Amino acid sequence: MIDMRYHVISLVAVFLALAIGILLGTTLVERGLISEQKGQIKSLQGTFDEIKKKNESLHDDLKVYQDYADEAKSYLVAGHLSGKSYALIRHPDSDAATVDSVSRTISGAGGSVPVTISIIGEKMNDQAVQNALAAMFSMPADKNALYKRVCQEIVHQLATADNPAILTQFANLGLIKMDGTLAAPVNGAVLVASDKATYDQMQVSDIPLIKSFIEASIPLLGVGGSKTSDFMLVTYKKTGISTVDNVDSSPGQAAIVLVLDGRWGNYGRGGAADSLLPPAGP
Repeated sequence: MIDMRYHVISLVAVFLALAIGILLGTTLVERGLISEQKGQIKSLQGTFDEIKKKNESLHDDLKVYQDYADEAKSYLVAGHLSGKSYALIRHPDSDAATVDSVSRTISGAGGSVPVTISIIGEKMNDQAVQNALAAMFSMPADKNALYKRVCQEIVHQLATADNPAILTQFANLGLIKMDGTLAAPVNGAVLVASDKATYDQMQVSDIPLIKSFIEASIPLLGVGGSKTSDFMLVTYKKTGISTVDNVDSSPGQAAIVLVLDGRWGNYGRGGAADSLLPPAGP
């Protein structure tokens, strides 16, 4: 008969062997996993280093091309607007940096910006303003009709400068704000889009003004900066005027000058653009 103590010792030995086997197996597997993970980490680190080097190289290349664009722009636009003057028309919420970029671009091409007019369309909701305009123009106090008449008069003065005092009257009524002086007719105007206007607001403010320029056959260019929503310049384009987006970049600034020099169209990188720059040629 088998001794019970021998039986117990045998069972203990079996379980002890199993435990040792599991322990050794787990240790070996863990070592293998750790070794594999270390290899993967090393591989990923190498890949990351390669990507980092490529990004640094691409950044350096981009900087070179940006510098090239900035420096080449002067060769592209120098003298194109010599002796010409343009009015800037903006909204109170038009990006100041964009307005300044347009002004400096025109000046850099030999042109000048004698006057900047900020349109404050919401003043047309003031009944006292409507009554004053109705008396000034001898017409009914209809808000839309009066605003159209104001737009027509602004365009007429930019084209003729035969009675610039009326612009002062508009300023006194709070309809516009003027920086500079309109002492002589300008060759055209640049309309800087609002950064906050809705489509409906554009229909009652920008569109009547644009139509007044079109009816008077006065060149008007609609522009926007990198913050300007696409739909604004797309809306401008639908009226038939030329547009340039991203005018706070070198390509946009070059396009401004080329358009004002007579190469009309829609340029830039946004939804209204047909190409980045006007085609080369006479």
